[in-house]
Amino acid sequence: MKRIKPTVITLLLIILISTLSSCTAPEDKVLNSLGEYKSKEFYTEGAFQDDTDYAKYYYDSVDFTDNEYFSKIGQADVDVLNEHLDDFESWIETYREGDASREIVVNYDFDRSIIDSEDYLYIDSEKHTWDDGYTSLVNYDVYFFDTQTNTLYYFHNNI
Repeated sequence: MKRIKPTVITLLLIILISTLSSCTAPEDKVLNSLGEYKSKEFYTEGAFQDDTDYAKYYYDSVDFTDNEYFSKIGQADVDVLNEHLDDFESWIETYREGDASREIVVNYDFDRSIIDSEDYLYIDSEKHTWDDGYTSLVNYDVYFFDTQTNTLYYFHNNI
């Protein structure tokens, strides 16, 4: 049996390490802008590029004074937030119909009644208009910070 040369093994290791390091999650600048959280809950469903995430990050306190991402929520913002939540919850329902024991289905517990004018919001989203003229949300990250509980709720969908 022939021995594999050390240079071939070295090249294969370099390729493997490069591939694995390119798969790491990008830094979340919005999340990092809030400072250190004390704990989190994170639930996900989906595959490599088609995924739905729901998370809660718990803070002792957050100062939004110079935050470049978040702004205090207004009525127009609530309408946009509800549009995204309607879409997000439709995906939760789709997952529920497929398998009600999925982690994201079991743990999704956002209550819209907590939304008020003291809270903060940041949304990054993309809509797509299809050939038939229908427009829908296709990719979004919603960060909703509830000031009464110092909890950041994160909703992500890319389907």
